[in-house]
Amino acid sequence: MDDPLRNEDAHLAFDPKNIYTMSDGASESFASRRWSRILVSCFLRTADFSQRSLIQAIAKYESAFDRPNMSWSAQASYDRGSYGTLLGVKIYDDGASILGIGDSIAVLADGAFIKASFPYVSASQFHANPLLLSTILDRNESVLSEEATTFWSFDGLEKPAVYAMTDALGVWLLTDGSRRLNQIQSITSQAEFNELVMNARADGTMRTDDTTLMVIG
Repeated sequence: MDDPLRNEDAHLAFDPKNIYTMSDGASESFASRRWSRILVSCFLRTADFSQRSLIQAIAKYESAFDRPNMSWSAQASYDRGSYGTLLGVKIYDDGASILGIGDSIAVLADGAFIKASFPYVSASQFHANPLLLSTILDRNESVLSEEATTFWSFDGLEKPAVYAMTDALGVWLLTDGSRRLNQIQSITSQAEFNELVMNARADGTMRTDDTTLMVIG
């Protein structure tokens, strides 16, 4: 039996320099899992994302495939490209720098209260098609022209924490912020997290999609 909480296209990582990153690949696109992993590793190296690093990421992605020897259907799928979000968090003593591309979001909390979220600030924004990073360079023009970073100061916060999550969790949380943040904060094990997700899916408040959560506190 398949694990109902398996995240097929979302990947996260962190390193000792307080850099945290997450990418959620579009499930319907070609090799989205590979693309997500490349985006994550790219951000870990630089804690930044630019056109130059995007070109390098695309080159690494393309090097894994031999297009001329693919079937015609695989070629057609490959040519449509792969797409994914990229969320990056860099923690400093006085705050957090956030990179947000797509509909994976970061949330700043002070204890039980949500103070900010990025790049989305309301649940309604999840209804629109997100801008995603593509393996086809010229399809990233709109993404690269957006303001994709912000800085959150911890000044005046008593118990700051940053929560990073993919879209299914993000829209669920922002629909009923403080109450659902409290539910997340009460989780003490993977089993309790699984139970929260399955119950929310069952009552229709959370859509069935990747549910990846990172707590940086």
